[in-house]
Amino acid sequence: MKHLTTLAILLATTSLASAASNESFIIQAGKKNNAIVGQTNGHNKQATGQFGNDNSAVTAQQTTGKNSNESGTLEIGNKNTSTVGQLGGNNSQGTLQIGDKNNAVTLQTNDTDNKNKSFTGQFGNGNNSVAGQAGGNNNQTTLQFGAGKDSGNLAVTGQLTAANGGKNDSKIIQAGAENTAKVNQDSEGAASGKNPGLGGTNNQFTLQVGAGNTAKTNQDSIGSGKGSSAESGVKNDAATLQFGFDNSSTTNQSGASDGKKADKADNASLTAQFGVDNSAKTNQVNGNNLQATLQVGVGNVAKTKQTNAEDANNVNASLIAQFGKDNTATAKQTNGDNLQGTVQIGKDNTATTKQKNVDGGNGINASLTLEAGKGNTAVTSQKIADPLNSGINGSLIAQLGKNNSATVHQGDTGVQPMIGQNLQATVQAGNGNNATTVQTASANVSNASVTAQFGSHNVAITTQK
Repeated sequence: MKHLTTLAILLATTSLASAASNESFIIQAGKKNNAIVGQTNGHNKQATGQFGNDNSAVTAQQTTGKNSNESGTLEIGNKNTSTVGQLGGNNSQGTLQIGDKNNAVTLQTNDTDNKNKSFTGQFGNGNNSVAGQAGGNNNQTTLQFGAGKDSGNLAVTGQLTAANGGKNDSKIIQAGAENTAKVNQDSEGAASGKNPGLGGTNNQFTLQVGAGNTAKTNQDSIGSGKGSSAESGVKNDAATLQFGFDNSSTTNQSGASDGKKADKADNASLTAQFGVDNSAKTNQVNGNNLQATLQVGVGNVAKTKQTNAEDANNVNASLIAQFGKDNTATAKQTNGDNLQGTVQIGKDNTATTKQKNVDGGNGINASLTLEAGKGNTAVTSQKIADPLNSGINGSLIAQLGKNNSATVHQGDTGVQPMIGQNLQATVQAGNGNNATTVQTASANVSNASVTAQFGSHNVAITTQK
């Protein structure tokens, strides 16, 4: 069975090339086997099964119109390779590999009726899955399960919709250690026409169980010009769930807004991490930016950055909840209505919130920080750059425990009277706590600050001007 090679090529020179359907089935047992299938025109269907090591399966399918390309590859053994290319038609592909150091590459593109679907399942260590989808409304699911201290699986998914855009869907599930999941989703738009703009909708879910895992998600709903300068795009949904230690999650979301509909605002992201020394970073631009980060464990870091256009009325809303010790939460929000909530339960935690509305902004800055435990630190900074707007800086810090520190700075950067006002409340219950409040406003505007401390050896400093 060694060096057994099966070659099945259905090309334009055969009588099958223009048939209503092309169907191929290959099964190989042994090692170092090669299966090559080429199908063009008609409804293309292909199935390849390989059992053994160092096997290679290559499938190429091309069709036009509403015809379909369908392919399935099963490989059981080590160091196997599956490569699938599908062009035109409505594409569907499934790859299942069981063993170590396997590679699966799936490339799909079409320019008709919006369908790309792909599934990759890999069970073993050192496996790589790469899926690239263009045109159509892309769907991709990747499943990787490894064992031991270094399963080292890699899953990469790139998705790009057709001209006027809309819809990308990707799910990645990995179990093991040192796994990496990377997803890039773009939803196009415009490409000429009276009104276009459009684009919009990206969905992504990543689940990782183990240690040293990395999850990166980039979503852009694009859209753009025409019909009174259109734009559109937006509505990104991303969720990342990680269990273990030394895990890292990064989520970037951006969209457009304004005219010709699409999904109308919305960026929504959820990151949940359970374990030790985990890191979560989220960056959201435009749309209604909504982010929630939950971390349970020790030494976790959460960073959230949200930005809207200068004249936006959209919301930046973020919630960070951390349970454990030595955790750090940082939130930065610019433009729009900035809403931030940070909850930390444990000791030696740090929460930093920075909110700002630039010139022309119309929003409010509102921040809530709740810390229960000892040795916790809360820092809040709020600024309104255009004092003629009706913005308000509002902050509440509540700390329960001892040796906690709360620092707040509120102000505007203009020289004219500010229509809004600075409002701050700090509540501390325990011993050895420190509260510092600094408020700066223009003429004819009142600064309001309340500091309540319960316990002994507490210090409160308030500066208003």
